[in-house]
Amino acid sequence: MLRRVLSLGFAFILTVSAFAFTDESGVRIDLFKNLRPRNIGPANMGGRITDVEGIPGNPGTVYVGTGTGGLWKTTNWGISWTPLFDEQETLSIGDLALDPQNPDIIWVGTGEANTRNSISIGCGIYKSTDGGKTWQYLGLRETRQISRIIVHPRDPDTVWVAAIGSPFGPNPERGVFMTTDGGKTWQKVLYIDEHHGASDLDIDPVNPNILYAGMWRFERKPWTHTSGSEQGGVFKSTDGGRTWRKITNGLPKLMGRIGVKVAPSNPNVVYVIAESNDGTLFRSNDRGETFQRISSETNIVSRGFYYTDMRVCPSDENRLYFLATQLRMSIDGGRTSQQIASTVHVDHHALWIDPKNPNILWNGNDGGLAFSMDRGQTWDVIANIPLGQFYQIHCSMEAPFYQVAGGLQDNGSWMGWARNKEGGIVNEHWRMVSFGDGFHCLIHPRDPNLVISESQGGNILRTNLATGIQENISPQARRSDGGPASELKYRFNWNTPIIPSPHDADTVYVGGNVVFKSTDFGTTWSVISPDLTTNDPEKQKDAGGPVWVENTTAEYHCTIISLAESPLQKGLLWVGTDDGRLWKSPDDGVSWIELTQNVPNLPPNSPVSHVEPSRAGVDVAYVAFDRHLLNDFKPYVYKTTDGGKTWQLITNGLPDEAYVFVVREDPRNLNLLYAGTERGLFISFDAGQNWQKFPNVPPVPVHDIQVHPLMNDLVLGTHGRSVYVLDDVTPLQEATPAIVEKPAHLFTPPTAWRYSSRMTRYGRGDRPIVSPNPPYGAMITFYLKERPKQGRVRIQILDSQGNLLRELTRVPQEPGVHRVSWDLRTRGEAVETDDETPPPPTSGPLGPLVLPGTYRVKLIAGEFEMEQPITVRMEPALEPYLPQVKAGYQFALETLSMIRQLNRAMQVLNSVETQLNNLRQTARQQNVRLPEALD
Repeated sequence: MLRRVLSLGFAFILTVSAFAFTDESGVRIDLFKNLRPRNIGPANMGGRITDVEGIPGNPGTVYVGTGTGGLWKTTNWGISWTPLFDEQETLSIGDLALDPQNPDIIWVGTGEANTRNSISIGCGIYKSTDGGKTWQYLGLRETRQISRIIVHPRDPDTVWVAAIGSPFGPNPERGVFMTTDGGKTWQKVLYIDEHHGASDLDIDPVNPNILYAGMWRFERKPWTHTSGSEQGGVFKSTDGGRTWRKITNGLPKLMGRIGVKVAPSNPNVVYVIAESNDGTLFRSNDRGETFQRISSETNIVSRGFYYTDMRVCPSDENRLYFLATQLRMSIDGGRTSQQIASTVHVDHHALWIDPKNPNILWNGNDGGLAFSMDRGQTWDVIANIPLGQFYQIHCSMEAPFYQVAGGLQDNGSWMGWARNKEGGIVNEHWRMVSFGDGFHCLIHPRDPNLVISESQGGNILRTNLATGIQENISPQARRSDGGPASELKYRFNWNTPIIPSPHDADTVYVGGNVVFKSTDFGTTWSVISPDLTTNDPEKQKDAGGPVWVENTTAEYHCTIISLAESPLQKGLLWVGTDDGRLWKSPDDGVSWIELTQNVPNLPPNSPVSHVEPSRAGVDVAYVAFDRHLLNDFKPYVYKTTDGGKTWQLITNGLPDEAYVFVVREDPRNLNLLYAGTERGLFISFDAGQNWQKFPNVPPVPVHDIQVHPLMNDLVLGTHGRSVYVLDDVTPLQEATPAIVEKPAHLFTPPTAWRYSSRMTRYGRGDRPIVSPNPPYGAMITFYLKERPKQGRVRIQILDSQGNLLRELTRVPQEPGVHRVSWDLRTRGEAVETDDETPPPPTSGPLGPLVLPGTYRVKLIAGEFEMEQPITVRMEPALEPYLPQVKAGYQFALETLSMIRQLNRAMQVLNSVETQLNNLRQTARQQNVRLPEALD
């Protein structure tokens, strides 16, 4: 018997199916519900962890809550992770609690309680009874930031919740809440007023009728924060939380944030850690009736509003852990302490100690997650959850392999590849550019090794990655932190805008309280505007109080926060400030026109989060205002078509709490807009008249958006899930109501690139995260209104003369949008042989890779046919080898020709063999010798 043993050909297919609908814009986003972005990391520096909870005696299984990246679970000591909360409204986790009797019952309070300037708001409390597979929403929406959840040790229906309330203004939904029916109903059981919330809560493990709460006054404004009062303090309940009384004996009168912890091994011992000038650690030996000051060390608290938390070892009432800038441990009841975890990131917010083996610690901080198996002597850092909190991103002008740079909250500025040749993106493909809190980055468009980055308060650096030389190029020589903003000649925001000119590669603009311009990529600067802010002296004072003052630039105000130059007219600048002023300059800063008063129905002092000049005309622009720091969470997006004289509010479809960080106009379809909001990515197909949530990005804050001009990828800088890339957004750009009504449609394929790929990493186990590259070859995206009634959907690849080179197999047949890939190979030829060896497993015969040039893609769906041209290019590094590539291609064609001839010869032989076998069979049946049968 003849068998096929050699194959040449393969096509990898990625299916994206959905049903098509229309909305007011004519195109419904459901059409694209399976176009899935790639998360490209980084994961080596994570975002802020807010809570870690494990299963006692099974410490390899833990749940991890994050400030803006959702809820995650591992069952194998962090080798792999599963996100559990991506389908809910928010990814901001304040606290989580496992039922002591059944760890499959999980309570999640949303809204991070570490009340810095960049926190996200929550939307209440959720419950799962199946280990996080499904969730039930249980209300308390307006509590906003939930600091602690306590589950009754013996009654799973009784739960207490400590809520800070809105950190940005007064509201009554704060204090301690209680349910006795599993969350069906709630009662507010501890409340002072609309300014005070509960910063912590704990329960006596022996007598669960005894609870303790820390009540705290906190309010944040863009220019300051208030932490502390004499009305707050420590409260105790002895009737299961139904009534409370304030405990004052031995405690300071004026306290800021408060943490309260009961020693599990001896509930007579209660600790209070406090933001206070009269001591930071207090101990009670009589169940909280009286307290004694144990320590006044500030390093166990560090920044009062941001930490002020601790843990007590489950087996030793005197072994304490303090969560602050450093993770510190005491073995003498807090009288002294020493730093542990010096090898992990600073700024600690979470610690879980296994009650059955207190040597095991899980720690969460501003840089991610780590665990220790020896009480903190050594640590294993988890670096495989993409939780990066980006503020801004920028892309290099390279193709097909480009880089993304951006600044991360408390993790510096990083730069990494959006795709590579090595089978996937790992942490090593990202490199740190500069230190500090990272914000804007600019990659020089002609030299990707030249990068401008910044840290907080306008501290700007220029780095040559090829030489390693780094220079400070800040317009203001002295650092701007350490004192009030009023002391500075120039004021710079926490997130100082740095933008490139679209008209000149070396021109850069920076916003302080004035606009700076450089024409030599930051070597020299000139001031091109007056002070464009209100310059209100009342908003330039020390931040903080009444307990502690701090000036980190996070509250520096009366500054420029958005800045843009028109892509159509050089020198046409648009500027927005954090105190609500909107400007434009038609002449590169010579003159300025204020537009603030022209924006209708906008509350005063609204921070201008983004300005987007349009390519549709020099008088067209979009502006987003973000008022969430003023306790207003509504989205504000406006459009002007007359240079700012009049404005139209364009927020239809944006949820009430989806305040907007950025609006980006698509460079190829001027009606297509992208909005990065607190609740994820939204898209408009009609220039902002209607918005729809993009379904495959979780509800993570999207702080920045770029459309790569060369690769046409949508790149998202998220504040909690690192960077997403949606490859080739042509389907979004070309989608129209007319296309939706067609029986089928073939979208314009992007340029396909030939490059040499290789595997450079092997045998590293399952812990390292590997972000996928796009499939090799050509991306082909098509739409089916319905399944063809006759025949199958087929995709053919033709040469420029219309000759068939390849027909793809396994083409999706269902209605919706689908994306498949062609690996750039022609049809192969299978070699006929009489070898009995089974053929190798393959999807079909492999032909050679096609040469650079123009080809055609043909979609056949029943009676419908449509063709689109596609260009194949060599990556620039391989272009010098094009002659060898052509020679190899010609050799492959000659080989295929020889295989065809061989196959024809083998078919003849096969036919002869068959005839001979038939004659032999006939001869045997007739008892005639074969030679006689042949006569």
